[in-house]
Amino acid sequence: MPSPLPDPLPVRSLTTADAAAYRALSAGAFGGRFDLTPEEAAAPLSPGQSVLGIDSSAMLAATGAADGGGADGGGGDGVLAAGARILHHGIALGGGRARSGGVAGLAVHPAHRGDGLFGAMVDAVIARCDAEGMPFSMLFASNPEIYRRHGYQVVARPESLVVPLVDLQRIRPVPGRRTLPVTAATMPRLRALYTELTAGDNGMLRREGPHFPEGLPGGGWEAVLLVGEDGTDRGYASWTRRRPGPGTAEGRELEVHEVLGRDRDDLRALLRVLGTWSTLVEELRLRVRTEDPVLDVLPGGRARRASDAVPLVLMRVIDTAAALAARPAPAGVHGALRLIVEDATVPPGTCRAAGAFDVVAVGGQIRVLAQEPTEAAASADLDSLGTVHLDVHAASLLLTGGRSLADARRLGLRAEADDPRAAALLDALLAGPRPSVLDAF
Repeated sequence: MPSPLPDPLPVRSLTTADAAAYRALSAGAFGGRFDLTPEEAAAPLSPGQSVLGIDSSAMLAATGAADGGGADGGGGDGVLAAGARILHHGIALGGGRARSGGVAGLAVHPAHRGDGLFGAMVDAVIARCDAEGMPFSMLFASNPEIYRRHGYQVVARPESLVVPLVDLQRIRPVPGRRTLPVTAATMPRLRALYTELTAGDNGMLRREGPHFPEGLPGGGWEAVLLVGEDGTDRGYASWTRRRPGPGTAEGRELEVHEVLGRDRDDLRALLRVLGTWSTLVEELRLRVRTEDPVLDVLPGGRARRASDAVPLVLMRVIDTAAALAARPAPAGVHGALRLIVEDATVPPGTCRAAGAFDVVAVGGQIRVLAQEPTEAAASADLDSLGTVHLDVHAASLLLTGGRSLADARRLGLRAEADDPRAAALLDALLAGPRPSVLDAF
């Protein structure tokens, strides 16, 4: 039987001195280089992240003492038993924005697997996200069940389409549009377009801060900027031209990262630009959002889903009140309800997802008040419409946006309302497109 975990668990923040140990742990779990150059070993950890770990020596000492055998003579020195990174991201929430902790590189050393460290590290990540003021946590997983045990919920399935270039060849020119190459000088205009055109989405990363440097991405990345006849930036398309390699089908080496435009004509003009690749490649791979407007513009009807598996996007609510307050209330929507969230997936006090929350929508804002429902309604001159009960999985799904209480119930999650008006109000407050994430980490 595994030895009991020490209480409290010796999770600590990692520093530059731990770079080699964390690199070894990560490379052993996910592949990659074990060795660091002297410059890499001396470099500080990248900004915009929190890195957590558990020393192998601490675990061996604790479990050795518990087993009556003492420590192992220092065999765990300089080795991490477990580690994880929390990337500090911003995400779009239907016109608002919230901070989100992106979980990456969570790994347990083979010598310590089966001892419960994976779950303990997930709990530690959740607690750190809460301590650092992140209302959400996000991660990618091919096996979501191991994270669902800790309150994470699948919210999106990243998707790419394979599109025959011959279909795009047939798109006629769009009057009043011209394209410019994206350079270091025009890259800020592209970033501004991305921020503007995805602001109403749910879940999309804001692409700000140290994880998204201001310059050109590099690595073969290219893009064109679409400009209207009045000089207004209308949209852009970005792609990478891949060289054929092992496992890459000939003629399918154009990877289109995104096609964003203000209207259908903009999208058609950008797809026509992509169609000019037809003399060099047969098909392109197009990354799309869950409810991407480009899906309604693609001609020909022969686009098909890419066959390779893509990790699912999971979200977890960390702070329910902050997650609600980060989102604007739709125009004309007002009312008050009591929201009760239950969370039995983490130890009490790990985060602020669970509790009773008085939610008031008025004046285009969502306010969360720690008062009795009648007092909350009176303070906003509104009548309380009832109570909604959610488990943490339903809360994580719904607070990310774009889904209804009925959607949560169809997934077997607890999403109950004692008054249909309360359900309708919460659905209205959390409306918008279904969540999408185009960036991987």
